[in-house]
Amino acid sequence: MKNLEISYLPQRQLTPNSIAICSPFSGKVMPLNEHPEPFFSYGTLGPGIMVALSNHKILAPFDGTLVQVKNAGTEFILQANNGLKVLLNLHLDPQQHIKQTHIAQLNGSKVTKGQRLAYFDLRDLSSPLLACLILLNGHQLIPMHYSLSHVSAGIDTLLTITKK
Repeated sequence: MKNLEISYLPQRQLTPNSIAICSPFSGKVMPLNEHPEPFFSYGTLGPGIMVALSNHKILAPFDGTLVQVKNAGTEFILQANNGLKVLLNLHLDPQQHIKQTHIAQLNGSKVTKGQRLAYFDLRDLSSPLLACLILLNGHQLIPMHYSLSHVSAGIDTLLTITKK
């Protein structure tokens, strides 16, 4: 079940009937199978993509609802107005911890694309904070592609789903 068919495809080759998910993170895009935790790297929760963060903000990838904030603000479950449900997860090396976390939204809040969900002080970290976007109800929504090697939160498309 590794990486559930998410592949690289240049943007110019995407079809017009694609659904684009805006990146909630800024940083280097990496396949989910490179995640250090097997639970994520094997796609146990669903297909997804990972980003090594270069910025401290987490933004809403679409219009919808913030269903739940979990694990001291390192997990966000969101549901888009079209029914798509995603998990945004932050992975930090166990020897490090984040100082000054601020969660900008509460459970049940309506969110709009690009709205700030949280921000973190990343200056004292010795290794990059890894973040992933997992499609919780996206098993049937394939093929999925990513087109960029680096993304900017709220601006670039992180993941594209092609309707069949």
